[in-house]
Parts: sequence; structure tokens; C-alpha cells
Amino acid sequence: MLPTWLFWLSSDVVQARRIAASTCPAPVPASYPAPVVRDGYEARLVATGLKKPRGVIVDSKGRLLVVESGKGITHLTIKDDGWPCLSVEKTTTIVSMSDLNHGIELSADGKTLFASTSNSVYSWPYDADAIRVSDEKSHKTLISNMTNVGGGHSTRTLLISRKQPGILLVSRGSGSNIDNSATDYSAGISQIRAFDISDPNLGTSGGKVYDYPSEGWTIGWGLRNSVGVAEEPNTGGIYSVENSADGIKRFGVDIHEDSPGEEMNYHGVLRFPSSSASNQSSSDTQGGNHGYPYCLALYNSSTPSPFPSLGNLKTGSQFTHDSTPYSIPFLSSSPPQAKPINITTSDTSCSSTNFISPRLTFPAHTAPLDIKFSNGNGNHSLAYITFHGSWDRSTPAGYKLSAVRFDSTKGEPVEASDSTNSLVDVMWNRDVSKCPDQCFRPVGLTVDGEERIWMTDDDKGDIWVLKQVGEVKGDGDDGGSGSGSANGDSDSSAVPMRMKRSGSGAEWLGIGTSVVVAVVGSVLFALE
Repeated sequence: MLPTWLFWLSSDVVQARRIAASTCPAPVPASYPAPVVRDGYEARLVATGLKKPRGVIVDSKGRLLVVESGKGITHLTIKDDGWPCLSVEKTTTIVSMSDLNHGIELSADGKTLFASTSNSVYSWPYDADAIRVSDEKSHKTLISNMTNVGGGHSTRTLLISRKQPGILLVSRGSGSNIDNSATDYSAGISQIRAFDISDPNLGTSGGKVYDYPSEGWTIGWGLRNSVGVAEEPNTGGIYSVENSADGIKRFGVDIHEDSPGEEMNYHGVLRFPSSSASNQSSSDTQGGNHGYPYCLALYNSSTPSPFPSLGNLKTGSQFTHDSTPYSIPFLSSSPPQAKPINITTSDTSCSSTNFISPRLTFPAHTAPLDIKFSNGNGNHSLAYITFHGSWDRSTPAGYKLSAVRFDSTKGEPVEASDSTNSLVDVMWNRDVSKCPDQCFRPVGLTVDGEERIWMTDDDKGDIWVLKQVGEVKGDGDDGGSGSGSANGDSDSSAVPMRMKRSGSGAEWLGIGTSVVVAVVGSVLFALE
């Protein structure tokens, strides 16, 4: 049995949280029904009225930098009176540039800000104390020549490696639904490429500007539109989430409702091309082709029924389709990664000898737009993923924040590659049939030093913040319900932070260090 004082303390924790909540500023009201939040999490809407907020990062002072698509970069100073008492105290436009549309990053030291248009990557010296860039009109152009003919996917996601701090990854999607240009390695389309930005003269007057298609090196290609790119914090493995093709038919049968699935792809541990062979062997998936537009990944083998020529295909298997560009061979003169293959109507063309299959496959048309890792707890961590939501589906799907459980020691998902249960939903809309009009549509993510998850919504102009405050169970576990609190609205009267018996003691559950707050008379103190 737990000591009497601990029961007394736990009741005072509840009281302290209620006192704190009563002194919080009211949450920003949402323009749609309050979302459902998983038991063990709480969520709060802290800002609205932004212009299509997309990418978001936290600076060295714990403040937010947000790309407002078509406007520029906005700085948000957060008033933090302890969870859940967070609100926006001040907003400052630090870069006015209407071409910026999504990508944003900070250098490891927090002193250089990066952002992207559909064609270029720019940088500015950034001062977190002064809340400004040195001269927003005098940016450096680091990388250029990324515009897709005819438009197409226009975002260029940026990632600065924390394992290799001088390396910038840039993701570029396809120019159309099935873009045959992606079969040409030298085109630089549907690729994630890496660039060494350690040279201080890069982008200066008379200095070098990288040409995206022909310079840097390939992290992965055959990736239709990998908007989310992240580095697993323990092993340094690079993961991306890919938006797959729409309107696909197979042998004349419309299969688009549930296939192809969206993908999580693994690209190995980041390395310079000049690394030794021994180092390369530990990351042999880096630079490989992931199939698009030749091959796409199956999600649901049951629909349509029967699935055309199912054979041995299962979730995650890559298959050919009616739009597969059989007549366009790989260029044999391209770099070693672009080896020539013989594409036929047989699915054996899509085997692992030619292409790298996804590490996980998600429901079709859910549109994953970002992936960010938690700092982890012991041997486990979470990869949070935003699913912007479908348009090419009779029943809406996505419109949620989910997580994938990772084994931190291995740097890979816990679930097998053919799993259809890899997602743990964290926050979702109550009625997806009303989406997108009466729903949040998540885009960008960042996880701060206190493990708070900041999330943008470009459709409603909102910014949400979430925090894990208690034990979280998987979908198959007892208690994996949506009874957490969103904007003060809870489906349950239970206190989200819970105590769990562990042997003869007690354990406060959550990621990272939990703080127990108690009130004794008029004295407020914390036990860590």
C-alpha cells in the first residue's frame, strides 16, 4: 500500500492544478468543435488569425518562429505561467517575404535562420535576444533551381542535422501527380538532397550558390512528395513521410480509395559521400530509390474486393499500376544509385532488388506533412506526425496528430513494416465527415525542451500546443481513449496526470522528468 502522505500529496496535486487553471488566461476560442485528445495528453489553442501558418521551430529562448505562407516569418513570444497557462504575449514579423511558403530551420547554435521558397533556400543571421534578423533584405541565397515545371508541389522542407551540424537536407516533391521526370536522377525531382553549408562564403556576393539538381548528394529519390523529414535523435537515422499518388488504377480497376498508402521511409544515417566504406555499410539505404513513379505501396489489400492481381502483396508491398511509366528507362549514364532496371507489368519489378520499400505504410490520402521526435524516455520515444487530411477519398481520412512508437536503442519503429496499427492517435476531430470545414488541419510540428508539442494549422490559421501529462496507452491497451483535455474541454472528469503502482512504490508517468506540485498552507513547492 502507498504511504498516507503520498495519497495526501496526490490530492493536493489535483488541487494545485485546479488553482493554476483558474488563474490561466482563457484559451483562444476555436472556430470548430473542440478536438478529441488522447487520455494522457492535454491541448490548448494559443493563437489564431495567422496567414496559412506552416513550418514552425523554437528558438534558443523558447519562442516560436512560424512561416506564414505568402507573408513571411513571424516571431511569437510566449507567456509561460506553467502548463497549461500558455499564451501569446507578442507577435513580431521578422522577415517579410511573400514567396516563403513552408520550410524553416535554425542552425545548431540558433544564430542562423533558414527558410525556403519553391525555388531557393535563404539564410539570415538571427538574434534571439533582439528578436530580429540582421537585415531581412540582405539574405544569402544558398541553394537554387528547385522550381517544378508547371508548379506542382511547391514546398521545400528543410532539416539541419544535429549529428552533422553543417549539413542541410532539402526535400523537393514532384511537379504533378505522376511525374515521369522523377525517373531521371539528374532532374533532382522527388528527391531529398543534402548540402554542406559550413563554408561561410556560401551565398555571399560572388560566392557559391548550390544548384539543387546537380550538386550536394542524394539522401533518397523516387519520393513523390516527402514533406516531413526528421533525424532520429539517438541513432541519427533520417526518416521522411511521403504523400503518395492520387486517382490510381490497377489493371483498369479503380483502387484509389485505400491504396496506395502514404509512406514512412528510412534513409539511413547521414554521412558525407566521402565517408569510408565501413561507415557507408551501416547506412546502405542512403541515396537509394524508393519507387515513385514506377511503384507505389499497398495499404489495404481488401479494397477493392478482390484487389486486382493481389498475389503475395501485403501492406507495404510495392506494386505497379496503370500509370507506371514502362516506356521510360532509368538512365544508365546516371550516378551509381540510378542503376538501369527493366520495369514490366509484373510486381517483381518493384522488389527490393530495385527499390527500397517503406518502413511503414499509412492510410491512403491522409497527407502526412511533418514528423518530429520526442526526446525519449529510456528505450522508447515517439515520432509525432501531422496528417493534414484527404481530398481524394469518398470518406474523409486524416485530419489528426498521431505518433509512431520507436525503439530508441535501434532507432526504428516498434511495429513491423506490414503493420496497419502503427499509429497512436493523439489529437483528432470529433466528426471527420465535417472535414475540412469544421476541423483542424495540422501541418507543422516542433517539440521544445519541455516536451511540449507546438502544431500549426494552415487552414484555420491556428497554433496549438500539446503536452503529455500522464500515462499513454496504445490503441490495443485498456484505457486508450480520447478523454484528455482540449482547450479546457474534457470528455472525462479524470485528472490527466495519474499515478501508477510499480512494486512497492509509485511512478509518475510521462516523457522526461515529471514535477509534482503541492500546496501546504500558503506555501507552493515542487518535488522533482
